[in-house]
Amino acid sequence: MKAIIASVLISALIIAGSALGQPSVSIESISNVVHDTVFSGGATHVVTLRYNFSGAPNGMEYLTSNGFRIYSPDGADWGTVQGTALAGFSNLAWDYLFVNHFHKTGGTGSFGLPMTQAGGNESGRDTVVVLLAGVNAEPNNGVPAGFNDLTLSISFTSNRADAGLHICIDTCQSAPGSAWEWANPDGLIEPEWSGTRCFLIDCCSGHVGDVNGEGGDDPTIGDIASLIGYLFLDDLQPDCVSESDVNQSGIFLSPPQDWSDVTIGDIAYLIDYLFVDHPPLADCP
Repeated sequence: MKAIIASVLISALIIAGSALGQPSVSIESISNVVHDTVFSGGATHVVTLRYNFSGAPNGMEYLTSNGFRIYSPDGADWGTVQGTALAGFSNLAWDYLFVNHFHKTGGTGSFGLPMTQAGGNESGRDTVVVLLAGVNAEPNNGVPAGFNDLTLSISFTSNRADAGLHICIDTCQSAPGSAWEWANPDGLIEPEWSGTRCFLIDCCSGHVGDVNGEGGDDPTIGDIASLIGYLFLDDLQPDCVSESDVNQSGIFLSPPQDWSDVTIGDIAYLIDYLFVDHPPLADCP
């Protein structure tokens, strides 16, 4: 009986050790995220990826091909996606290093479908793909077992007008960028993926005060003009109540912020911030 128990324990330890050492691809960081799951709308987001070969068989080197996609389940859009191989990966002396981009067209329509058929971004569609691949003429040259470093950054810009919608980041295992493998002459490894990450877009970025949505975290006289135009000259309503409620009067009320919270007091606060006592601006709620 003791022998059986010992055998079971040893098997469990071996399985646990294998799981801990499983080669993996994971998201190391994403910029301009608040509360872990919210994008600051109108900002550029940089996704940094890590490749961990710690669980690969010793003495092997691998060629790689991994695809990643940006998509929205509810119709959000974004600026052009740009992938960049980082030094830890590009310095491995590849004969050929690919960072290929396959963009959706025109800002609408899922990847691979004509605009007339797509009807906007759809959950699960490969709307944008970045493919990172390293190839060498000699099959035994590539990424060494034990490699564990940052390999790829993917940047794109969210839109403030898409507040309330979502952008997701995932692997792409359907064409193009279908390969999801690390290969050597003795076989393949399919690395584990840390999982899909989806983010709610918020129109407020950094701190409040960018009323006119022209970007930059420091308000200007143009933001004052936008508030004056909205409140007194029948100009269009700004697109973000959180940025426009500069004195944050609405966050202390129930129900929370709405356009009734944007008043002459917000104009006064911006004037004070820019030209008088320079009081601090609140972080986005």
